[in-house]
Amino acid sequence: MTTKQEILQNRLGPEIEALKQQCQTILLATVDKTGNPNVSYAPFVIEEGEYRVLISTIARHARNLLENPKVSLMLIEDEHSCRQIFARRRLSFDATVRELTRYSSEWLRSIEALKTRHGNLIDELSRLEDFKLFAFKPETGLFVKGFGQAFQVSSHDLVSVIHLDQGHIREE
Repeated sequence: MTTKQEILQNRLGPEIEALKQQCQTILLATVDKTGNPNVSYAPFVIEEGEYRVLISTIARHARNLLENPKVSLMLIEDEHSCRQIFARRRLSFDATVRELTRYSSEWLRSIEALKTRHGNLIDELSRLEDFKLFAFKPETGLFVKGFGQAFQVSSHDLVSVIHLDQGHIREE
């Protein structure tokens, strides 16, 4: 007998994977050392269960990541192809951050994966000293499929239903 959890995983797992494949960039919410927030984006690749990005320390979000190794990530459905702009499919996670050591085997594999996904510009950028390769390890997240369809997601994309205590309230 298939459990409700298995049915949910089999139905939503492929949707989550498709969103990850469709998105070329990931949104990053970072915070500087004084607590000021910043939102940005970066092209990414997924390697060994981590989202990997190559960004310059000239950019505010890279400096924030070096000072405060926490980030919130979001992949979101393209607004031009969504059915409802108010209910775009999205996957968000809080994540821990680490910088990969330049020219380590892990760094080289990730640079090659980024190049395969995003093109030859990666070769040029990776040779610039101000560009750092960051790895984001997802923690607990949320997959929103539409109105009233929010699902908790683990770091391994395992899905469970979130109980909504209160739905939308219509004005009387």
